[in-house]
Amino acid sequence: MTSTHPMPSSHSLHGLRLVVTAIDLEQSEHRGIAVYSKGVLRALKRAGAEVWLLTQFDPPMNDLRSRRIPKTTADTVFYARVLEGLNTGHRHLAQMSLRQRVLRALPIVNQWVPPVLKARSKFSTLFPQRHYPSRSLKCLPIRELFDNPYLQTERLDYLLNVDGLICADDIFVNSFRLANQKPGEMLEIDLQGFDGLITTCPLQIRPTNPTVFIQTVHDLIPLEYMQTSDHVPGFARRLRSCAPAGRLFVSSATQRKFNASILPTAMEGAEHHSRVLIQSPSLQFPGDALDWEAQMPSLKINAEGKERLQTLQPGGYLLFNSSVEPRKNLLFALRAYVESGIERHGIRFCITGLLKEDAYSASVSRLVSGHKSILLTGYVDEATKRHLYLNALALVSPSLVEGFGIPVLDAACLGLTALASPSASHQEIQALHDFDQHVLLCSTLQTSDWASAMRLVTLKQEQEQADLGPQALRRHLNRLRSERILRYRHYQRLVDQSFDATICELVQAESGAATLSHTTRARQLAPRATN
Repeated sequence: MTSTHPMPSSHSLHGLRLVVTAIDLEQSEHRGIAVYSKGVLRALKRAGAEVWLLTQFDPPMNDLRSRRIPKTTADTVFYARVLEGLNTGHRHLAQMSLRQRVLRALPIVNQWVPPVLKARSKFSTLFPQRHYPSRSLKCLPIRELFDNPYLQTERLDYLLNVDGLICADDIFVNSFRLANQKPGEMLEIDLQGFDGLITTCPLQIRPTNPTVFIQTVHDLIPLEYMQTSDHVPGFARRLRSCAPAGRLFVSSATQRKFNASILPTAMEGAEHHSRVLIQSPSLQFPGDALDWEAQMPSLKINAEGKERLQTLQPGGYLLFNSSVEPRKNLLFALRAYVESGIERHGIRFCITGLLKEDAYSASVSRLVSGHKSILLTGYVDEATKRHLYLNALALVSPSLVEGFGIPVLDAACLGLTALASPSASHQEIQALHDFDQHVLLCSTLQTSDWASAMRLVTLKQEQEQADLGPQALRRHLNRLRSERILRYRHYQRLVDQSFDATICELVQAESGAATLSHTTRARQLAPRATN
């Protein structure tokens, strides 16, 4: 299954102005789909397209308008508020003007404000905005920004591949509301002047102008597994909205499920193209990683409930790098870890997911509290995540179902052992390149199978290091990390080459199909010559 895609020409999409949705880049945590979104932006830019990012962050400016701030100054503040929202994952809240503060101080006004705001919110929920005309969209050319501080932040590094932002207030929220409430009704956006729209997840949306429209389908999990927070009918409708568009699937398993469950019930779809792509790996090693990160003697991290920084030794811990939710099956992996007994050998268990306010996270917390060797780091920055992967004994990914599985892909690219569930997407990753040598698929029916696998990787490491003195061990670890970095860079290039080519192929195919369809319609509408 090694990819044979040629690298797309750096100008294969030159002249196209393409819009990409920012819904997952707006979240407080950048997880798998955010990595995918960044990959799409990068691929389009590499192919020569002009890339714009569609965001629902459209911050209010009433506090400045009431003070008669000049428009050019207000525009600078507007840029800052939008970028702050993308940087934090939280939208800017409106500040009250002097008049509003005076009125709110009056008891009778203050008494009526909360009910009015609640009624307004309820009205917006019941009657979501269905059409976004081009005049309502705010276009912010990023290239016009000079020495902007937000362009220097790690979280917004993807803006290097973005030419501008399009702000459409609550557009994704309204897409979800329409899908949840109104079967068959699509949210329409007029992207006049742009050539195409690419969504990074299924949305009940339709562009009225662009010739290219592509939707991404990651999984059908809310239809298959009940322990999710998604609105099931709404999710099903958003999936159906992908039929009358070109489609990108993140795995062959997702494509098969979509074609079996969604496409036969849709009125349109057969005439549109689709592609399966392998997502880009998520780690980014700096140029001097071989000189510095490969030589690190240990790793110190913050952990919840620990007063001091925790020291992690290379090869001294298992890594779980996923969100904490039932389908990720963390409790199963923790029970297998406890059963394995490897914590008595000094092997720890590191969890980078944030606990939620639900019963599942409460169960995880109770188990963790009884074992000092289990660490909860919460959400970590990209550098810490990279260091955790580089120094881990193995990655654990016991998910019950996955759309793809970027953690397992990252581990396989490194040459790091990945203990993974036998989900179809994990099997696809295992079948790539030489990844079958590093991805160990284990049944999730019995914790004993995982406990045995954990003991196996621990024993293997102990045997490799048994006769090494301190200096020889240090050289061995440095060499191992250097090999992992070089290997990762190699496979990252191969995967990115395939990723870029697949997206460009679909954009070109949809663009050609749209042109042909337009020509056919024009011929049908043209008056016939008479003798």
